[in-house]
Amino acid sequence: MTEQEQVNEGLLLAGLDGANPLAFLASIGTAVIAKGIFPEVRLGWKEAEGGWRPVLQCCVEDAHEFSTMLLEALKNASMAVFDVDKKMPFDVSRFSKTLQAVQDTASITNRRDADLMAGLGTELYPDKKSNQFQDSQFRMVRSGDSNGQGLPFYVQAIRKATTLDHIQRVLFHPWDYRDKEVPYSLRWDPIEDQRYAQRWGDPSKSKDGGSMLAANSLAVEALQFFPTLIDKGREAQTAGFQRIGPRTTYFVWPIWTPMVGMDTLRSLLALPDLGATPSPRLALAKMGIAEVYRSQRIRPNQYYSNFSPAQPA
Repeated sequence: MTEQEQVNEGLLLAGLDGANPLAFLASIGTAVIAKGIFPEVRLGWKEAEGGWRPVLQCCVEDAHEFSTMLLEALKNASMAVFDVDKKMPFDVSRFSKTLQAVQDTASITNRRDADLMAGLGTELYPDKKSNQFQDSQFRMVRSGDSNGQGLPFYVQAIRKATTLDHIQRVLFHPWDYRDKEVPYSLRWDPIEDQRYAQRWGDPSKSKDGGSMLAANSLAVEALQFFPTLIDKGREAQTAGFQRIGPRTTYFVWPIWTPMVGMDTLRSLLALPDLGATPSPRLALAKMGIAEVYRSQRIRPNQYYSNFSPAQPA
């Protein structure tokens, strides 16, 4: 392989497995943050390391340099959206006020906060009893734990604890699940479905296991591409989720081989054919989509949810 061919191949993020919903979301988040550094960045997928792995083009291709720049951009990203409350959902009036504020300051070149707000939920048809907004189906942790802390608080704690080592291990190495700096995750990794009855010991007393901190930190940025809107009647639906019957919900996502920019990516993730049954493989293949995965959103108890291991759709 010539030096020019090596340059054209792009930066392979070998640590991110496209069949893992958390890793997929982290790949989207990585590309979104990278766009702020490299405006022409492109994201695609290739078969490598025993699975589908993301590739970035139009950016630096040195892993250490890229990780350093990514971490700096991640730390400088506004967290104002997550300052509104420690738990989620919260009162719809504060949600609407914040939504209006970010819309007033949004522009065609800077819409991050507005897109994040749309990713958190919708102000339409709030709960009649609690007057709270309908939030995203990506909110899989408790609305508020015993300390009144939920997804917004967890996101901020995870982001503050993320270091260069976390970034490099998530993007370029097999996941080792040894991050224990904060006791929080967003429950987007199927491996986190470890129920009490299936554990060797009491999980509340166990010192074994951890999370992939940077994966959660990066995946939060993907919420910009998955707005929550009113679908039918008065019930909210989050983009990327497919309902089958009254109680079965799947997160569905594509794997594509062409290198695409962020505007194309936004449209790609919203394709109606992704959730079609049976899957229109020929039509999807013509658009460069090589695979479609889906994970069921399961609820082991009343407090939190999990994703099941992904299956090809």
